[in-house]
Amino acid sequence: MRNKGLLPNLYIITLAYFALGFVSILFANLAILCMALPFILLAKAKKKVWCQTYCPRASLLNAAGKKKHWRKNPALITSGKLRRIMLWYFGLNLLFITGSTVQVALGNMEAMPFIRLFIVIELFSLPQLITVQAPLFLLHLSYRFYGMMASTTILALILSRIYRPRIWCAACPIGTLSDALLKTRRV
Repeated sequence: MRNKGLLPNLYIITLAYFALGFVSILFANLAILCMALPFILLAKAKKKVWCQTYCPRASLLNAAGKKKHWRKNPALITSGKLRRIMLWYFGLNLLFITGSTVQVALGNMEAMPFIRLFIVIELFSLPQLITVQAPLFLLHLSYRFYGMMASTTILALILSRIYRPRIWCAACPIGTLSDALLKTRRV
């Protein structure tokens, strides 16, 4: 019988996601799968199977997070404020990603072929091992997804080193939305 909890070594998927961005930024669109799978599993199992068993980010946080001498969780997290903040951030980010990608596709805006952290911090373009000819809107979408995934992973890693490994799970937008869906089903 298998131990309950996360499957071992799933963090490799998270590391592969970020590494594949250097092969071709188009792989960043796998973020759609990362956002859809939890809800597909939730609909099938009627519980948070993704969070409890399959989440590669949670696996990364378990591997990289602080092992002992944990600090007390801050009120921002225990009160649920960070959960609401992250849900708003996630929603705004998806709104900006969708809106800007549509504008690029319509020719009303230049594509932004660089990583942007936390929506506003412009970084750089990733060197590409494989150059693929793709529509500009698809390249734009890829960089936006990569930036969103990088931003939340960086924040999660920082929190995991300061507090406890999976403290991010208390603020994760996917977990928050899953909880809300489960609540509506119980009513």
